Amino acid sequence: MVEKVYALGGSILTENLDKLDQYKNAFSSEKQKIIVTGAGRLKENILAAEEYGNQTELDLIGIEATRLNAKTLATALNAYPEIPETVKEVRKAAETGKDTVMGGLVPGYSTDAVAATVAELFEARLIIATSVDGVYTEDPEEQEAEKIEETTVSELRELTEGNKSAGTHDLIDSTALDIIERSNIRTEIVLGTPENLKSSELNGSRILEKG
Repeated sequence: MVEKVYALGGSILTENLDKLDQYKNAFSSEKQKIIVTGAGRLKENILAAEEYGNQTELDLIGIEATRLNAKTLATALNAYPEIPETVKEVRKAAETGKDTVMGGLVPGYSTDAVAATVAELFEARLIIATSVDGVYTEDPEEQEAEKIEETTVSELRELTEGNKSAGTHDLIDSTALDIIERSNIRTEIVLGTPENLKSSELNGSRILEKG
């Protein structure tokens, strides 16, 4: 049974390809999981095509980039060998009992939105792994920024409004938030280092579930 779904920011993976063995160790628990990877540095392909393609075409480039990253991580983890491209294929992969790594599914859905959809499908916990250790009141690099330990979907919407363009999902987009809200998905936004992901205390920001 799938217990956890991870949204692993593509930049985390592509900037740490020399640490694949550490990610393998971090994801080595016996609990079945699904990991959704982003595009990372391959977002440059989207930027290069901006003046030639429409938004859907750019999304399709991004999806292929996420699947390449997914294949790389799946190989390192000895996970399910195929990269699911549809919800039906995700179900098929999960039925094997093996961990599964995947990328995007359809245009218009960010890595976080895909991961939220998969978490909803399996009624699993959602862990959004990013380059920062949670949600902040403003840019974490600003001295005045304060970490928010617990937040709500409504509060996050105010922080992330309008974040829908291909390759620009820096925190979490509105589609992902809609899915989290409608199914009351247990969600945490955490630092995506191998050390933190392996820890039982992820020390991130928790999105409060509805009572």
